[in-house]
Amino acid sequence: MSASDSSRNVWEHDRGWELIRSFVYYQRENFLPEGVVEGRDVIDYSAGLGDLSAYAATLDPKSLIATAPEPHAPRPTALPDSVEWLTGVGARHISEHLPTDSADVVLARMVIQFPTIEKDAVDVDDILTQLHTVLRDDGTIIVTTHAHFSLPRFDGDHSRVDDHLSAVEADILPLLDTKDTFTRGVARETAGLIELVRYLDLPPREGPFGGTGFGLKIPMLVNSFIRTGFTITDIGVIEPFTYPIGLRDSITGGGEDTVELGNKVMAIKRRHLTSPAASDPYDRPRVLADMLAEIRELLPVTAVPIVRVCATKK
Repeated sequence: MSASDSSRNVWEHDRGWELIRSFVYYQRENFLPEGVVEGRDVIDYSAGLGDLSAYAATLDPKSLIATAPEPHAPRPTALPDSVEWLTGVGARHISEHLPTDSADVVLARMVIQFPTIEKDAVDVDDILTQLHTVLRDDGTIIVTTHAHFSLPRFDGDHSRVDDHLSAVEADILPLLDTKDTFTRGVARETAGLIELVRYLDLPPREGPFGGTGFGLKIPMLVNSFIRTGFTITDIGVIEPFTYPIGLRDSITGGGEDTVELGNKVMAIKRRHLTSPAASDPYDRPRVLADMLAEIRELLPVTAVPIVRVCATKK
């Protein structure tokens, strides 16, 4: 099978993720608590482009397995030879591919909020239950997800995401050209959220007041961890998911300029998110605000909070 054939229907390939990835999140040092990987058997569940696995491999794990849900996903070029690449590990078949009590650490970065590869509903409880069996006692799981966010709709709601997004667009499009700066800004932010949802193919989820939203509701996520038998040791917003508004349509051919711009965004994030202030939950909001302002001097982005949950199996 050729590389192009094996890439077909792989999430990252279909969305041009290699170009977009550097714009949206950092999640390296701020994803992995200090000392969590060293000397341990680690699984990077649904590893994507392999950049987290590549970083984790530099921290001297005892072993490291990176997985993909697609049966024929090509091995990411970022992975060092020391990392095992395991394909076909879909959300409904984790325990079939990963042995019970085989890992000390499971990493699940920006994964559990999406539908399974079989295109059925998001089932956080089932994913966590299977990963719980893979972990040894006292093992650690680290998960990140988009926090739940809603889109405004002023005359009712819709259960189908396409209907909802179209209805919201009908509301905001006339506002994009308004002379009122504040209204235009809100409309642009909403348009960016719609673009983000469509690009990522995020499934709709009912909000706390019955409206349509996207991403995971954190109280429900906490309950899922508790029901599964995990003990949560840390939870909080670690950084924003910064989606570059309109960029995907303008980079269909790729290009060095886009790569350079993405590298600049990553450098800004690295500088802010690895600063001492970013590790303090009271200082972090100021750090994230300054970081967003600096990124928005380069290009327009819409921002959604990323929540990290660290938990142990007891």
